[in-house]
This record gives sequence, structure tokens and C-alpha cells, in this order.
Amino acid sequence: MKAAIYHGIGDMRVEECPKPRIRAGELLVRVRACAVCGGDLRTFRHGHPKIHPPVILGHEFAGVVAEVGADAPSELMGARTVAAPAIGCGACAYCRAGHTHLCGARETIGFSMDGAFAEYVRIPARAVQLGNVQHIPDDVDDLSAALTEPLACVVNGQEALGIGTGDTVAVIGAGPIGILHAELARAAGARVLLLNRSAQRLADVHDMGYDAYIETGADGGVQAVRDVTDGRGADVVIVTAGSAAAMAAGIAMTARMGRVSLFAGLPQDAPPLPLDVNLIHYRQIALHGAFSSAPRHNARALEYIRSGQVRAARILTHAVALSDIAHGFDLVEQRAGLRVVVLPHPEEMAGALAQHPHLRMETI
Repeated sequence: MKAAIYHGIGDMRVEECPKPRIRAGELLVRVRACAVCGGDLRTFRHGHPKIHPPVILGHEFAGVVAEVGADAPSELMGARTVAAPAIGCGACAYCRAGHTHLCGARETIGFSMDGAFAEYVRIPARAVQLGNVQHIPDDVDDLSAALTEPLACVVNGQEALGIGTGDTVAVIGAGPIGILHAELARAAGARVLLLNRSAQRLADVHDMGYDAYIETGADGGVQAVRDVTDGRGADVVIVTAGSAAAMAAGIAMTARMGRVSLFAGLPQDAPPLPLDVNLIHYRQIALHGAFSSAPRHNARALEYIRSGQVRAARILTHAVALSDIAHGFDLVEQRAGLRVVVLPHPEEMAGALAQHPHLRMETI
């Protein structure tokens, strides 16, 4: 099979390699689409302490089960599926509580094992047993289904925030993850303020119809948020930008009794975030972190896509063939459009591509 193999920083090659051989309880999935995560780009450019090349990256994928190992459910043969990539041990306290993504012994597709920037990907038996694999509904196409994993991470991030009708939610960062957060908050009935440094990025998504589009400016958008909330600030602030300044501004624009999600992390070499503890204390602000997702988040994400509450077709903007994956990574780095998706079998995807008016097939 063909696969994009990450050999080290700045070195990824599309090569012929053996198709994965599955064992008892495992599945072999023929990949139809795999979206490019910002984490994939960071690994390619800077490396990752837990990723040891050579390895195939890619964890936001949808495909069709091509082989079913002994003891795996035979009815999965031929099923269109997605898989939550973080695979817990199934026995620890976190796994038993449904937080398999926080398991200390977890393995992750596209990190500690080969991922889906390839024609085929192997799904381990434990992932099948723990419910990581889910059927794609008939009315969800493969390209939209590839957004299940990033949306599942967003579902996990908002789970603790209690967003509902009447809340004002400020989302800092108008990249694909920020838009997914804005979509989910809108689906919950919230008033959505979208903030970004680049006015052009905001203009590109103005057709999404959020309640306010705010260029952050020198103060990170704090005063603008106060202005549109009659001085209160936002009830919920979600920071999707990996910037200490954005995080500090997010806390500063939060209303009393507000909730802040630090959804993005900071680069390893970034200085520590200066935290105004008195601001958090006197306003009774709750801070939340968010990382990855569990199978139950995947299931909810699929339903949001199926119902149209999250407009997946608008978020997918560029597609490349597997052979052109380097160009796909360049598009992500250039912040062109929103989500970029890699197609290992582009000749099979004409019907799906036709359902996505905002998606452009890129060739080089």
C-alpha cells in the first residue's frame, strides 16, 4: 500500500509499504479520508516527544472495514466507520469513569501506532472491544465523517462548560477548531462571539452568521467583548489559540461566575502563562482544561454532524491526494481555508466531493 511515512522533523515521504496484517479481534480499515490536524503539522515541523519515527501520522479518519480478524464482530465487515484514536486500558479508574482518553497507559492511532495517512489503517482489538469504532450513519458522507474526531475533542471540551440558551460564548481563534466550538455553542442556543487576530480570517467565515466578529487588536479583544455585553463580559470563553496572550485576554474578558476553557496548549518552549489569580478569585471564574476525546464524545460528534447542527460541509475547504500530502501540510501552515483532508483513493470520492460546495480538490 501507499503511505505517508514520517521519518523525522521535516521528513515525510509517500512510500510503498506492506499492508497491515491484522490479528485476532482487529480490523483493517480502507481509508477514504483523513483530515490534517494542527498537531500533525507541529509534529512534522518540530517533532513530538512521544512520537518515534518512522511512523504513519493521521488520526482524523473515516473509512470502510476491509478485513475482520477472528473474534471481531463479523457484522463490521464492509461497514463505514470512524474510530476514536485514543485507546485506554479499559481497567483503570479513568477508563471505568468513561475518560479513556486520560488513561495513563493509553495508546493512540497516529501517535504510538501507525495512523491513517495511508491506504489502510489497523484498528487494535482493544479499540474494538472498548467501543472506539463506530458506524457512520447512511446520511453522513465520508468526508464529513472525517471531522468526527476533532469535533469529538470539542464536545469533550464543552462538556464541563454547561453552555445553554442565554449564554454569551466568546471563541478566541477562527481556525477549524474555533469554528467547531462556535458551531457547537450555537447548537446549544448560545450567543456566539468569534474573535481572531486576522480580519481576513473573520471575513472568510462571515457567512457562518455568528452574533459578532471581533478583530482582537492590542488588548486581545477584551474591550470589544465588554462593549457587546454591556460591560459584563462573556459567560464562557474558549481559547483555541496556542498563545499566552490570548489566554490572558480570555480570562480578562470573562464575566463574574464565568467559565474559561483553555482548549489549546502552549509550545514546549513558551514561557509560563502569567495568571491574574485575584481576577479569577474575585470574579469566581472557573478554569477548565481539555484534551483529546473518548468514544462517547465520538458518538455525540457523529450525531451533531448527521443532524446538521454542526455544518461539516462548510468546514472542509481543501482536499489533496495522498501523493500530494506535502501540499496539504503547506495549506495548513499557510492557514488557507479551514480543514484540509487527505484522500488516499481520490478516484473513489467524486460523489462525496460533489456534496461539498466549499471544498476544493487541490493538485500540484
